[in-house]
Amino acid sequence: MTDEPTVRNSTVIPFGAWFGAGSVPLDFPPGWRVHRLDPEDAPELDDAGIERAFASPLGTPTLRALARGRRNAAIAVDDLTRPTPAARILPSLLRELAAGGLGERSVRIVIGTAAHRPMERAELERKLGPEVAARVPVVVHDFLGPDLHDLGWHRGGPVQLNRRFLEADLRICVGAAVPHNETGFGGGAKLLVPGLAGRRTIAHFHGALPPRPAGQLEATGPRLDRRGWSESVARNVGVHAVVCAAVNSRAQLAALEVGDVVEAHRAAARAALRIGRTPVPAGLAERADAVVVNAFPLDTDPIQMGKSILLARHFPRAATVCVNAASDGTFYHGMGMGSGVSPLRLLGNLRSWLTSPGDWWAWLRGLAVAAPSPVLAARFSYFSLNHLGWSAFLAGEAGRRSGEGEYAAGSGADGPWVWSRRFPAWGFRRRYRGGRLFREWSALGDALALRSPVGEVVVLPCAPLQILEEGA
Repeated sequence: MTDEPTVRNSTVIPFGAWFGAGSVPLDFPPGWRVHRLDPEDAPELDDAGIERAFASPLGTPTLRALARGRRNAAIAVDDLTRPTPAARILPSLLRELAAGGLGERSVRIVIGTAAHRPMERAELERKLGPEVAARVPVVVHDFLGPDLHDLGWHRGGPVQLNRRFLEADLRICVGAAVPHNETGFGGGAKLLVPGLAGRRTIAHFHGALPPRPAGQLEATGPRLDRRGWSESVARNVGVHAVVCAAVNSRAQLAALEVGDVVEAHRAAARAALRIGRTPVPAGLAERADAVVVNAFPLDTDPIQMGKSILLARHFPRAATVCVNAASDGTFYHGMGMGSGVSPLRLLGNLRSWLTSPGDWWAWLRGLAVAAPSPVLAARFSYFSLNHLGWSAFLAGEAGRRSGEGEYAAGSGADGPWVWSRRFPAWGFRRRYRGGRLFREWSALGDALALRSPVGEVVVLPCAPLQILEEGA
C-alpha cells in the first residue's frame, strides 16, 4: 500500500460485482490531491489451494468422511448480496460428498437469503455456476414462507429455521468472512441465522442481541452477542461443517477454510483481516476534506451501502462520498434493515400481530433479553413489527417510485453524497434524506469543486473489505 497522489487527480476503482464486474474512472477537480488507500490484498487461490482446504479441515473430519453412511445433504449458500465465489467452491465440495457416497441426486442447495429478495434463475447460475445450478436441486429460502420449522427457544430466543435444510442428514454452510458491523465477519453460522431463519428469529437476532463490531473476532462483553447466538444455534441444530472463503480486492477467492463452525470461520476471518488491512498514514484522517468509499464488492443491493459508509467515521472532517453500482436497483429488505421507518407498515403489521399469541409472546420473552439496553429493546420491537414480504413489496411500495432522475435533497450537509445510476431515488429519499444522489460522476465532481477549490480526498477502492489502521 502506498500513499501517492494519483496521476491527473484520477483513479480507477472496481465496480459492479456479479453484474458485469469491471472498473470505472474517477476524476477529481484539478485542485484536489487524491490519496488512494488499497488493502494489503492477496492473490487468487488456485485450484490446488481449494483441494488442500477440503483435504485438511479444521476441527472436523473431512467432508467425504462426514458423508459416509448418510442419506442426503443440504448445502446453505449465500445470495448475491455477498461476494462468496460459490461457483469455484461447489465443484470441489460436491466431489468430496460424492467420494463419501453422496452423489448430486442426494444433495440439495438452499440459498440463505435471510430477509433479502429471492434470486432469479440467471442469478442462481451466476452464483452457483451454470452446471451446478442445472444438476443440483436448488431451494431459495423465504423468511415468511411455509417451509419453516419451529424448534422452540434456545438461549433466550425463538428458533425458526428452514425445514428443507433441517431435514438433511448432513448440513453444510458455505459463505464468506467479510467484515460485518453486526457479527464481526459474515459467513459461518450466519448462513443459518439469519440466512435460513424465519422472521421471529431474524427479529431477535438483529434486535434483541448486542452486535459484534466489524473486524472483531471474538465477543468482549459478558452478554451473548449476535454471532455468539448464531453459532450456539448452529451447534444445537447440528451444522456439521462450514466452508468459509475470504475474497480479495477483485472479489476473487483468496483463502478458504473448511471445518468446525467456529474454528474454520475464525481462520477465514483472520485471513480476511490480513487481506483487508489498510494503513492510514499519520495525519491524513484528520486533514482529509473528503473520503470516497466504494461499495464494491457489496454493490449489488442498494441497502448494503451502509457497511461502506461506516468507514467514513475514521475521517472526522471529511465529506462522505459513496460509489455504489446498486446493480439490481432494488431497494428491498424484508425486515427494513437500512430502509428507514415505515409507519404504515408498522401499523399494518401491528393489527395482525395483536391477534397472534405466538408473536406477542415471542416479543415479551425476547424483550426480557433486550431489556438491559433501551436501544436494543426499541430496535427489537421495531424489527418484530416491520416485516414486509417480497410480493407485498412488488405490489405496493415499488409502485411509489417517482423522480428517478438526478435527485438532491437539501444541501447534503447531513448525509452522504452518493454516485449511483441505479439506486432508486424513492429509496434514497427514505434512507438518506439529508444526502445527495448523483447520476453522473462529473456532477458530483463539480459539487466538490464548489465546496472547495482545493482539498485532499481519500479513496477506499473496496471499502467493505477494508480494515483501517490509523496512523500506521
